[in-house]
Amino acid sequence: MARKGQVAIQDNIETNEEFEETLMSNFDRLLCLEVYSEFCGHCLATGNAIRKGKLEIGQDRIAMVRALADNIDVLSRFRNRSEPIFLFISKGKLIRAMFGANGLELCRIMEEELENVKIEAETGIERPKQEIEELLPEEAAKIEEDLKMEEEAREKTERLRVLTTAARKKRVCERLARHVRGLNFILYWPHCHKAHLDLYEKWDLINVQVAAKETIQMTEELVKEALYMSDVDPNEACIHALMNGEALVVLFKMFDTDDRDFVKLMRHTLYEEIPVPKEDLPPEKQLPPIPAFERYATISKTAREVRRERYEARMEKLRQEKEDRDRLAAEQARLAREEEEERQRLEKQRQEEERMARIQAGLPADPEPEPAQEAGEEGGEEAVEGEETEVAETEDIEEPEQKEEEQVEVEEEFHSDVSVEDEEYIPPGGLFVPGLYTPPNDLAKANALAYFYPKIVSQITPIESEFLPPHVLVMFTIEKRHDVKDIMDQFPDEILNYGIFIGDDPTTAQHLAYTIKQYNHMSRIRKHNDRLALMVSRKRSLPMLQLAGVNPCYISHDVESGEKDCLVMFPVGYGDDYEEEESVHEEAEEAVEEQAPEQEVVEVVNQEEQEEDEEEDD
Repeated sequence: MARKGQVAIQDNIETNEEFEETLMSNFDRLLCLEVYSEFCGHCLATGNAIRKGKLEIGQDRIAMVRALADNIDVLSRFRNRSEPIFLFISKGKLIRAMFGANGLELCRIMEEELENVKIEAETGIERPKQEIEELLPEEAAKIEEDLKMEEEAREKTERLRVLTTAARKKRVCERLARHVRGLNFILYWPHCHKAHLDLYEKWDLINVQVAAKETIQMTEELVKEALYMSDVDPNEACIHALMNGEALVVLFKMFDTDDRDFVKLMRHTLYEEIPVPKEDLPPEKQLPPIPAFERYATISKTAREVRRERYEARMEKLRQEKEDRDRLAAEQARLAREEEEERQRLEKQRQEEERMARIQAGLPADPEPEPAQEAGEEGGEEAVEGEETEVAETEDIEEPEQKEEEQVEVEEEFHSDVSVEDEEYIPPGGLFVPGLYTPPNDLAKANALAYFYPKIVSQITPIESEFLPPHVLVMFTIEKRHDVKDIMDQFPDEILNYGIFIGDDPTTAQHLAYTIKQYNHMSRIRKHNDRLALMVSRKRSLPMLQLAGVNPCYISHDVESGEKDCLVMFPVGYGDDYEEEESVHEEAEEAVEEQAPEQEVVEVVNQEEQEEDEEEDD
């Protein structure tokens, strides 16, 4: 008996010509097209389902084809995707799509589509079909679902980043607050600089001193840092008033022997303490009997009130300019009048001298005027008078028109409740605007001090940052810890953190020890899966090259995965509460070792002196 020929389960096509030929040759059959990309290959998990669909379900009624999307134009939308995609084609048109490696679902769809093809052939009624390059409803839903999942993943990543940064920032502030207990500050809004002078004598009463003063032009980033963990509502009016000019920041310092809580002291002084009336000052010069914070706090004005103030300020400026012009014109007129009077006096004096000279010469005192000269002088005077009249009339006509135009423009600006072009921003009305601020807790104080006075704070303690440089996770077998320790000592700034763990997987590794010294002193038996994990900065490549030479057993793929791995193994605050108790014993041992030679020298000296005394006695 002859052996049957082997049946081809699934054909491969890789070009546009092969794709078109496959559509034509399988025009009357159901075509199940598996689409894949070259970088990941076809799906292996659905191999049994494809075999069953060809041999048991469809047989000759179905054609199983595997298509490479990288080289076929109509399948370009499926390129560079690792998820298996199955397209069902009938009579050269696309009717259905399935995503994912689900063999049971694939077999079910094959049976359902074969039944639909049979019904179409019997009834002659065809289902709606579309071109292969067009999106099916399933594809559109899949794309929308993928976009939604990507957006959720981005939001989750961003939320994790924000929470991690906030936790790191809180940790940095807690560590910094331990060293700046004797410092504090007050922030004055740009319109309340005078408050510092009004409150100056209070600092002597509470026994603190002004250490520094700075005027700073606030920005949005600096406002966020200045009001970190504060009790100030950063509304639009508050931020606008704080950025509308240079803010005044005054640094205060307590004496070294003072152990009071500086935060509570300043808060009580500004927010609760009521000024005591002074007997040597009249009532009108006394401060109001309310705390300083309430005295300088304001409520933002409405847009109409702001426009009215701007209108009045503009009118005041126009009046001032008019007064200056009038004053200048009056001064010029006075100088011209005095100059004219001086000229007339000199002319009269000249004429008198000329008259006396004519009398002494025996001539008539006044010369006889010529007729032509007299006629010309009279005509000139009339012409000048006519010109002055015309100029005066012209000025009288133009001045009312100009005043009327100014008045109309001013009234329209004042009565308008809508914004005009190029109008300066007006914040919403009715919002609270504090005139001054002092931090309500140690964390807010430490964070703001590091931004306002970094030089002074850095002289007390190093200022850390909540933002870590790009970093990756590197793991070694525990036997290489001494070689790795030598590299760590060479690049202390690049090794952000390290520890000893059990296991190779960062997500399931269990913490064992914080330092190599702690691990060495453990009585536990060392196991083969003990690992030394390092958080290594990627700002420089040399540390990574040195560590790579020790042959690590695990390195993060990139910076993004490295940050995730390090966050799992080194959470925020990792190792903060750990103190090496062994170091105390080691210091004692070192002290004993240092004292031992001195004691031996003393003993030798005493022995020599004793021998000398015995010789003298003999």
